Amino acid sequence: MIKVKGENKYKLFLIGYISILVILSFIRFPDVRNELKYFVITEEMLKNKNYMILHYFNELYPDKPPIYFWILASIKNIFPKYFYPLSLIVGSLLPCGIVGLINFKLVKLFWNKKMAYISTMVYITLPYIMGVSLFLRMDFLMTMFISMGIFLFFSFYYKKIPINRLTLLGFYLSLVLGVLVKGGAGIAVPLITILTFLYFEKNFKFLKEIKFKEGMLIILIILGIWLYGIFLNPQGEQYIKLLLGRETIGRMIKAKTHTKAIYYYLEQILLLMLPITLFFLGGIYNLLKNIRNFKKFTIVEKIALSWFLPNFIFFSLLSGKLAIYMLPILLPGVLISLDYIENKFPLNKEKILKWIIGINMIVLSIIIFLLPYYNNNYTLKPVINFLKDKKENIVTYKFTDGKNISCYLKRKELKDISLEQIKKLPNKTYIISRKKYGTDVEKIGYTSINLGNYVILLKRDTSMK
Repeated sequence: MIKVKGENKYKLFLIGYISILVILSFIRFPDVRNELKYFVITEEMLKNKNYMILHYFNELYPDKPPIYFWILASIKNIFPKYFYPLSLIVGSLLPCGIVGLINFKLVKLFWNKKMAYISTMVYITLPYIMGVSLFLRMDFLMTMFISMGIFLFFSFYYKKIPINRLTLLGFYLSLVLGVLVKGGAGIAVPLITILTFLYFEKNFKFLKEIKFKEGMLIILIILGIWLYGIFLNPQGEQYIKLLLGRETIGRMIKAKTHTKAIYYYLEQILLLMLPITLFFLGGIYNLLKNIRNFKKFTIVEKIALSWFLPNFIFFSLLSGKLAIYMLPILLPGVLISLDYIENKFPLNKEKILKWIIGINMIVLSIIIFLLPYYNNNYTLKPVINFLKDKKENIVTYKFTDGKNISCYLKRKELKDISLEQIKKLPNKTYIISRKKYGTDVEKIGYTSINLGNYVILLKRDTSMK
């Protein structure tokens, strides 16, 4: 029997864990609201050959910058057969892994190698992190650039990486790429972290060493080139107004969607940090209690508190709130938790850390076991399989997201129609709806075919197979 000692056991664990997630990405079916919507936007981009202005069917889609969709479009062009799993791997799993690698480098530099492995294992196996990495969302790519920028800054400050033109270019590019992936949070999070840290250190002079003004100018020039490229397109001026107004300032001050109370993230963070929530609460309380002695904190404590606390307050003050917006600050949350376990918690630290990893792996096992059930009951996979060869008319009822499956069915946008319109439909028409609305249509002479959490309804017609 081969005995695995030292850091090899950590490496084998990480390789095995990531391999399982890669396999799951080929099994999981995309969700209808976001992932299938991204497919539609990607197809519209390729069809229109317009890579600056995004469209969602016939509507402008200024909600997100273009870089993520450029990546998806490239994958679709090169590997159309494996578009979804490869998009998931490149767009979420790979960025998650790189964030874990950045954490490893940071903790190895400023703590020790053992804690670098442990913190990386805890972070990437955290149930929420695990779940988000298996969804096609641009948040992890933005988090990757945010983490890279913060890592480079602290490496500059503590003289672990030399400050020169190349390293500074990498630093400022990471900030602007974060913006071009998702939006303003890509630059807000690292800047808030940096300015908070320098405030506590009473060392704003360091901004001159990293040529802060010149760097901000480079970022503005790159963003200006992007906006000018949009402006040159038809509808460009309208698109910019929507992008800078409704989707930037609007979401910060008075969002039309995802509006939540100011304390929303106080509730969410308790769930997002499971199963280390209690250690996180103990760690944040301990750091806040001693914040006047900030200069006496360890480097990891300084980094984690400067990264987590001001950004948590910043996100809480914004009008639009979603749990996934917390993703860029969960890494420092893990560091705060592990710092508390390592330095303040009185019980056996090794057992605690093993229990944390063990609980996370139990969650992964449950996910693997339930994934087929999820695909068959909470995605549109069975609906698509049923309809993909049908030639009849297809519409939706009280299910506007249903139009996103048009890319699978090779059809134009599916119309969402009212009950009165349904009464006028010919017999050979399929109606897609959620189960809870199926009885509305059944009352006017339609039969139902239950397909998981969804239902297909059709008029009685013996000629229909």
